[in-house]
Amino acid sequence: MGLADLIKIAIVDDNDIIREMIHDTLADEEDFTIVGEASDGESAVELIKAERPDVVLLDLVMPKLDGMGVMMRIRNSQDMKDYHPEYIVLSAAGREDIVSEALNNGATYFMMKPFDGEALIKRIRHIRTGAGQEKDAAGLEDEAKNLDLEISELLRSIGMPIKMVGYKYLRDAIEKAVGEPDGDLSITKTIYPAVAEEYGTSATNVERNIRYIIAATWERNDNIEVPFLPNKKDKPTNSEFILGCAEHIRLKSLK
Repeated sequence: MGLADLIKIAIVDDNDIIREMIHDTLADEEDFTIVGEASDGESAVELIKAERPDVVLLDLVMPKLDGMGVMMRIRNSQDMKDYHPEYIVLSAAGREDIVSEALNNGATYFMMKPFDGEALIKRIRHIRTGAGQEKDAAGLEDEAKNLDLEISELLRSIGMPIKMVGYKYLRDAIEKAVGEPDGDLSITKTIYPAVAEEYGTSATNVERNIRYIIAATWERNDNIEVPFLPNKKDKPTNSEFILGCAEHIRLKSLK
């Protein structure tokens, strides 16, 4: 197979582990060639302009410039008028409005994290055949695991009472943390306010209700042991629990 026949792919994600996982997934495919990787939006724009990949695997939440901004920057660049890459957006944020915005900004496909490697490979080849030109969100549920369901199953296995107000806040906080692993500062400064905005409440109320449901769960069962938490048996803080669950889900997606 000649170089002209290879599908040129750029990998753009601010998470080193995710980039490595994607690289390892695609590296052995004889019809693929990975032309470069970027960990932030500005570097992604430079990479895309320099290498002109056929397919860009693009995260949405990144430093310096987000994924939406990358697509708009390339589309509006005067020196890119004759070039139209195919974007496969890989994101943990799967709300309908986000999917719609990504597709409207130029994404061909939107796949939820954690995603299936074989499904990603098929999508890339699907684009090469020309069948990927129709842009819709219908494949979202078929092509990726349902992150919300996975989080719900995890919380249920730990024994979280689903009728407490904090349950929905906790579930959404973990979902956001899966896509933005930035530590405690992200939890308090970004994730709580984002969850609060969705439910029309305050970040303080979100934090308090998550703290209540964690406390209630550990009070109801003295024998709880969660292997992926820093202290397996002790009641965790909000941040320890949210980040621990998020990292557990991310690592499962790498297996």
